[in-house]
Amino acid sequence: MSLRFPYDLQQVPYPVVSLGGRWVRPRPIVPVLIAGTGVPILLYGRLDSAADDTIFSEHLAARIGVDLTEAPTGVATGVASGPVTVRYAQVTLCLFDQHQRYEWLGWVGFTAARLNRPLLGFAGCLQFFTTTFHGDLEVAELAVNRLYPGT
Repeated sequence: MSLRFPYDLQQVPYPVVSLGGRWVRPRPIVPVLIAGTGVPILLYGRLDSAADDTIFSEHLAARIGVDLTEAPTGVATGVASGPVTVRYAQVTLCLFDQHQRYEWLGWVGFTAARLNRPLLGFAGCLQFFTTTFHGDLEVAELAVNRLYPGT
């Protein structure tokens, strides 16, 4: 079985030339539960096959009971942005749809940089799934692979 997520159609204030003049941008936005030692929080993250790591906002760490004071650090960059510091911690992540639920412990990064949404990238998330982006259907499909460490 696999998880299936219809793309979120996000309204834009201009016609998108590269999409034939559509006034929406289809984006693979999925529900994700994140937990540390505290209460899990439900967020909506963007599946991002170009992101090396799975990244959340730093302010979230304390809310889920993750202490970043001694966390290993790294550097991340994105399109049109300079390097930002990322602090890593292991958390429990859970992806689910109407039919399936997958939960695992993974390393994710936390950053003080502004994020519109969490990025669900390779390390910590997509490494555990074979992911197919169905452009014609505007659906993302995730099937667990042999690296999946969870339940």
